[in-house]
Amino acid sequence: MLDHLPENTQGRDFLIGDLHGYHQVLMQALDEVVFDFGTDRLISVGDLIDRGPDSEACLKLLEEPWFFGVQGNHERFLLCSVAGDEALRRTWMLNGGRWSSHYSDAELQQMADLIDEKMPLALELTVQDKRLGIIHAEVPEDNWQKLQSWTGEISSELVDILTTRRQRIRNQLQFPVQNIDAVACGHTLVETPLRLGNVHCLETGICAPHLGGYLTLIEARDLLLP
Repeated sequence: MLDHLPENTQGRDFLIGDLHGYHQVLMQALDEVVFDFGTDRLISVGDLIDRGPDSEACLKLLEEPWFFGVQGNHERFLLCSVAGDEALRRTWMLNGGRWSSHYSDAELQQMADLIDEKMPLALELTVQDKRLGIIHAEVPEDNWQKLQSWTGEISSELVDILTTRRQRIRNQLQFPVQNIDAVACGHTLVETPLRLGNVHCLETGICAPHLGGYLTLIEARDLLLP
């Protein structure tokens, strides 16, 4: 459900919006900020795969010690498809998943295992004694404590909230998520990074460059400014 990252006392922490297979674009962005692979860390708000040219390379970032991320709805598509959900597999194919046809069932299972092992549904990061929550879509009941105190089975309804719901951004809700200093999310396309209450929406549409979309890369501490 929720993993914690301790404070990075040796380097910087960055967040990226939905990557969607654009591995080379990410590498160029990291070069521009002089990313130090020995001390800096990079955290994804989910949707590493689909639509772009190199989903496999983006998933393999999870094997790097400097890379972390949460599950998005596109990772859920892969997980559920590998588990035999035909309805979601068809939805996946219509939403950028056709690249998967070039891989064997065994290879896709390995990708699913990597997601299961390395991508929780939520992350919490400490930055200069403040707490930054990271999810793909929305926090249940707009209360981070719901994730901190969760025990037992994770329901499909909860997964849907965390990976697919768009209530806050559709209604431009400005009240803060409780019991956390700030939250970063992706999922819903915005023209530029958008702040709603203490929630930062970072999905700026790298998968739609023909519409002016681009990849957002931002330092974590900037999300915790007043």
